[in-house]
Amino acid sequence: MTAFSFGDLVDGVRFGVRPPEGVVTSGGPITIEILCQNHAAVPVWVFGFKANYPRALRVSPPKPDRPWVRVSFGDVNVLHPPDAFTRLAPGESITTGLDLSFAFDRRGAGAFPMVFVYEAVRGMGGLRGYAPSVGVSTGVASLAVERAASLREAGIDAALEASLDALLLGGEASGVEQLRALGPGGAAYAARRATRVLGAGPETLLGWKALEVLELLGPPGIEALARAREDMPHAAPALDFAEDWIRFRLGAPPGEQHLPFVTALEQLIHQPDRRGNFVLSWTAYDSPVHGSSRMEVFGNGDRIVVVRPAGQSVPSTRRTQLGPMHMRGLLETLLMSGVWLLRPLRAIGMPDEPRPALELSLDIGEKFTRKVALWNGEWRQGPGFRVADMLDRLALAVRPEHIIMR
Repeated sequence: MTAFSFGDLVDGVRFGVRPPEGVVTSGGPITIEILCQNHAAVPVWVFGFKANYPRALRVSPPKPDRPWVRVSFGDVNVLHPPDAFTRLAPGESITTGLDLSFAFDRRGAGAFPMVFVYEAVRGMGGLRGYAPSVGVSTGVASLAVERAASLREAGIDAALEASLDALLLGGEASGVEQLRALGPGGAAYAARRATRVLGAGPETLLGWKALEVLELLGPPGIEALARAREDMPHAAPALDFAEDWIRFRLGAPPGEQHLPFVTALEQLIHQPDRRGNFVLSWTAYDSPVHGSSRMEVFGNGDRIVVVRPAGQSVPSTRRTQLGPMHMRGLLETLLMSGVWLLRPLRAIGMPDEPRPALELSLDIGEKFTRKVALWNGEWRQGPGFRVADMLDRLALAVRPEHIIMR
């Protein structure tokens, strides 16, 4: 097994990095291991070693003054709660894995010297995290990445990838036609980029843009997703969702597990007398930082909105009535947006990122119920943005500060 590459001991603490075993490929699963050891005489609190707490990564390319890839946590400008830190007693050590799959998908193939740098992260409630007096880093580890054959063999080189990235992010209408002109290579490129919805920050936007393009490519897009699973098994959740979504948008009938729910939803649209058990709950946010906002809509049109501003303990409640046309529009939007397919793809969110939740009950029984909680970025950038926007508008319309008295 490859040994850890350790850096210098700083204030009694040192860090080591170990690259993955075996051959890794550009775009495939790449996870490096970070080790922290406490050689001091007192305990220290270190950030980033709890995998279930959101961690943002910053991966910077080599520069003249440091000819290696710099990996660090991108969380230094946010206050973090105590459960984001790990207490390391004297003589103890702890490890964690950092997923660099998508960072090296951009860089392609090659041998990359790499260093992990630990920077001070601030804690809430007076928690004093490990704050090194000077820069602290691991030793230099070498990461060898082989090229992804699927794109290069299709004639998509690094320069073309970069231009296509800019095309997607710019929202150019000609993007679909340019990818279609590239044949299987264009679809393969879009399928690989769609997996970036599993990342964090700006990376996810490129992933959702790629999903839109795959939908417009139609059947070739679905075929490209199947081929991408062979190169990127770690990205299966994103690839599976993309295929389900594209098939829905192309008019495929719902699967057996969704058929009762979709059938009931269609009946509620055309048969208002069946809406007696309909309940929709939308929680846009609920946290000490942001406050809370929750809306419930019932089958008879009753709409109840409960809002608690940040810093206040007592919420305000408003109850209003939606008319028949508004109710029909709400149900049609739920149907056309394929809400039964929505599911979270990122395992963790960004620090302080809200996680809006939608609960739907169409009738009595589990098969007529759906509950989904997505990270805010997934709601706003992914296919669920139409539903989220509509529900936000419905809730906003009855808040006290938006009611005009005449």
